[in-house]
Amino acid sequence: MAARVLVVAALLVLSACDKPQPAPAPTAARADSFDEERAWKDLQALCALGSRCHGSEAHTKARTWLHEQLAACGAEVRDMPFEFRGSEDAQPEPFVNVGGRFAGKGTKWILLGSHYDSRSWADVDKDASKHNTPIEGANDSGSGVAVLLEVARALQKHPPDVGVEIVFFDGEDYGRPGKQQDYFVGSRDLAASWSRWYPGPKPACAVILDMVGDSDLSFLREGTCQQECPWLNDLLWKAGGELKYPAFGVEGEKAVTDDHTALLQIGIPATLVIDFDYPHWHTSHDTIDKCCAKSLGVIGRVLLRALVDRPFEVP
Repeated sequence: MAARVLVVAALLVLSACDKPQPAPAPTAARADSFDEERAWKDLQALCALGSRCHGSEAHTKARTWLHEQLAACGAEVRDMPFEFRGSEDAQPEPFVNVGGRFAGKGTKWILLGSHYDSRSWADVDKDASKHNTPIEGANDSGSGVAVLLEVARALQKHPPDVGVEIVFFDGEDYGRPGKQQDYFVGSRDLAASWSRWYPGPKPACAVILDMVGDSDLSFLREGTCQQECPWLNDLLWKAGGELKYPAFGVEGEKAVTDDHTALLQIGIPATLVIDFDYPHWHTSHDTIDKCCAKSLGVIGRVLLRALVDRPFEVP
């Protein structure tokens, strides 16, 4: 009798093994480890440097600080210097993109980016006397920088399967009012000299952050991405829905030119996460009191859950 029971039990085990097993639930280790209060301290530290407009002491200090923070997270850090001559420049000006790489287990990798410079002109300010005043740029885009630094710490604590390159772009806000050709110079240079910095395969996707820290978050899907690679927006919005974040519950899309545009133009699936409805954009009121730690946590956890904590396939 005992032998018969053992045989039946063995058959049951074999039968269970033959059946398709459900896929393991995606880990949430990295998303759960995102510390919004620590990201908030990063934003405070960045804003304390002053306006990070081109050529300022604060801009140079910010780049050094980014190096230190990325290196402390175990990233492979490098400068990507270039020159750009704007429409009103007598000669080319020096700029530097900063990259930090976290190696994955294979060849697949993703790019996460945000610009670290701030604007030299509060040209949309209601007070015309401030139009030539450099802005603090707490949300535009100190918030994106703070989020990605905390993402880097999450990657240090839980090394990713997919490779991750974090890029802090320079010169996004270099353009004077009405001089659109002078904006986004860091991402445009990176795209133009792509093989110099990244001789291997292109990233599976790129997600750029800009103005993600204001206290009343609401995101629309970036329209150009929605036309060319909607699956990428779908990944982010699905993660936002799973985490029950109202900021990702808004319907609609809006096309905008930003640091993701040049990447799309060289064939990289890329999108932009941005709160279009930010009344302090390009004004002297883009200060840290308009931001909050909770918002930094929202986008940080969505990024990690959507792109790092579980595998995804490019269609």
